[in-house]
Amino acid sequence: MTAAEIIVALRRRGVLLAPAGDGRLRYRPRDALTATERDDLVRHHEAIAALFNADPVGWRVAVMASQVPQTGAIPLLLARPGIGFPLGSCWSCGDPRPSDGYRCAPCVAATIDAVAATQAVAVSA
Repeated sequence: MTAAEIIVALRRRGVLLAPAGDGRLRYRPRDALTATERDDLVRHHEAIAALFNADPVGWRVAVMASQVPQTGAIPLLLARPGIGFPLGSCWSCGDPRPSDGYRCAPCVAATIDAVAATQAVAVSA
């Protein structure tokens, strides 16, 4: 399997895969991967990381869209849920952010796209 095929196969099964920001890959739910899938992630780690770096907004949209509720208030959407970040970093992903905001530019764009995508589905349904 190629790196892209691995990511697509995991998403089809409901597994969210995202870079942790420290060179590692994180996935949710924690117990979702088989031994073969874990081996594939290790074997193709560099190629998968390169895909995430090539599309910094796209992977964030995929992670954030799953957090948008169908009704009610929209919570703070996180690109890397369950990870603590140092002060002065993006509140959503932990990457460096501009001094005049709380989120980095890719997270701002991804939040807008994730909310728009889920609203479009709700309207058309």
